[in-house]
Amino acid sequence: MLHGWLLLADGFEVTEALGTLDLLRRTHQIDVKTVSISDAQAVLSSCGVSVLADCAMKEIDPADGDFLILPGGKVGVDNLGASKIVRDMALDYFQKGKGVFAICAAPSILGELGILDGKKYTCFPGFQRGNGTYIDVGAIRDGNVITGHSMAYSLDFGSEIIVYLLGEEALKRIEPGTKGLA
Repeated sequence: MLHGWLLLADGFEVTEALGTLDLLRRTHQIDVKTVSISDAQAVLSSCGVSVLADCAMKEIDPADGDFLILPGGKVGVDNLGASKIVRDMALDYFQKGKGVFAICAAPSILGELGILDGKKYTCFPGFQRGNGTYIDVGAIRDGNVITGHSMAYSLDFGSEIIVYLLGEEALKRIEPGTKGLA
């Protein structure tokens, strides 16, 4: 079983976080825990929905995971980017070859850290950072980095993560349940 963290800060984009989380958990092969980067487990999304994270950052060992997910939401990304723990965690995961996944405005954090240098990536227009090559697509993988364009591409982003972690067959196994197919 693969294990990873989905980091939540006040102002996160709810669909990017929970849509991705839903897809990954449907595989039953990926254990994703939502982590509040503050001391409170309740995290307020950009649209005012309060989500109770599985745990707070102080309750986890940041190094204990196979991947890290950063959802977008302008205020949420500002809050994630202001956290030294989040920045250090993203760099550590990247340098160790672990999965580093970010969507919408969140790839800007990766760009500022140099993680996107020399990589193909996507993000919400205007949040391009670093020395990578911006590609206007729904989701893209380059090495151990996956980026997503925006909220409308949350399922593409989650699907790309599943294919990277488990392969195409794992995605095909959950498609009937996600698309209402018999």
